[in-house]
Amino acid sequence: MAHTISRKARWMGVLETQQVRSRRDLRDMRFFYTTVLAVVLLVAVLLVYLWSRLMMVNIGYDISKVNLKREALIESNRRLSIEMERLRSPERIEAIAIKEFDLIHPKREQIINLR
Repeated sequence: MAHTISRKARWMGVLETQQVRSRRDLRDMRFFYTTVLAVVLLVAVLLVYLWSRLMMVNIGYDISKVNLKREALIESNRRLSIEMERLRSPERIEAIAIKEFDLIHPKREQIINLR
């Protein structure tokens, strides 16, 4: 028994030096407000992230549309260049001059050389 009493005496001050938390006061709303603030911040961050991803997807679609339009314009420009070269060809101009205006090549005696 003396052994038990000495053991108790040794541990007497142990609980007094420990900082034991008491039960939380249920009327204290700090924990609730902190939790609500954390949830609101989390939702705000998620909304900003989703908004930025949607903007990136929309910009991707816009870039795709512009690239398709660019390819169509390049093809149109190529076709128009070919058409312009065809319309400028001397053979075509000569054929139109002979057919529509009855123009012919001049004879040698009709040509006058100027010095």
